[in-house]
Amino acid sequence: MPHGTAAIPGFTEGKSDFSEVRKGMRAAASVVAATGPQTVVLASPHNLRIQGKMAVVTAENLGGYLEEGKKKVALGWKCDLRFAKELYSLADRRGLPMVSVNFGTSEGRESRMPLDWGTMVPLWFLPRRIKVVLVTPSREIRWSDLVSFGECVGEVARLAPAKISFIASADQGHAHLKTGPYGFDKAADEYDSKVTSLVKSDRLGEISHFTPRLVERAKADSFWQMLILVGALKGSGFRASCCDYSCPTYYGMLSAAFS
Repeated sequence: MPHGTAAIPGFTEGKSDFSEVRKGMRAAASVVAATGPQTVVLASPHNLRIQGKMAVVTAENLGGYLEEGKKKVALGWKCDLRFAKELYSLADRRGLPMVSVNFGTSEGRESRMPLDWGTMVPLWFLPRRIKVVLVTPSREIRWSDLVSFGECVGEVARLAPAKISFIASADQGHAHLKTGPYGFDKAADEYDSKVTSLVKSDRLGEISHFTPRLVERAKADSFWQMLILVGALKGSGFRASCCDYSCPTYYGMLSAAFS
C-alpha cells in the first residue's frame, strides 16, 4: 500500500487527484480486513532510519498525527509485543543485522513510539481494533538479508495464535515529473511498469534481479519493503487478488493484496 497523505480524505497534494489511489487502497484494505487479522506487521521507510540495521519496534504503544490546515488525524495502536519479540529473536538468531527499539519508557503508557506518515496512511484504511508491529528496513544491507527477514515474518506469522497480515508501505518511483523534487528520469516509469507487471503475474520475487542503478534512478522508496514482502510470501501460496496503479503526481502509487 502507498502512503501519500492525500489518500486520506481532507488532505491534498496540490491539484493532484488522488481518487484512484484512494480507490486502490480501499480495495486492498478490504481484502486484508476480510481475513480478520488481529495483528498487522507493517514495514515503513519513513520511521527509524538506522544505518545498516533493520529494526523491530517493541514499544507498547504506537501513536502519531497528520495535520494539514484545519484537517488533523490522530491515531494510535497497541503493539503486539509477543509477535514483535519473537520476530526479533528469530531474525537475530539467524544472524540478520537487527535491533529491537523502544521509545520513552521501557514499558507502560509512556512506552510509545512516534509514528510517521508511512505507517499511519496505510493503517488509516484498516479497522482500528488491530494491533500493530512496526518494522523498519535498511537500505545499506544486502538485499538477500531483507528477503530473509521477510521469511522470518512469515514463519512467526504461521506459528502465531492470532491471524496476521503484512503490509509493505511503499510509494514507487519518485522521478515522474520534471517539476517534482527529484526531477524527471524515465527510469521511474520503467521501474513502476516492471513492478506492476510482476505483481499482476505473481512474480514479485524477480525484483531481486533489478539493478541498483535502476532503483536509484527511479528514486523509489518501495524496493526494500517489497523485498521483505517477497520473503514473507515465500511458501505461502498466496496470489495477487487485486492490483491498482496510478501516478497523479511526481511519484507512482501501487496498491495490491495477496491472499
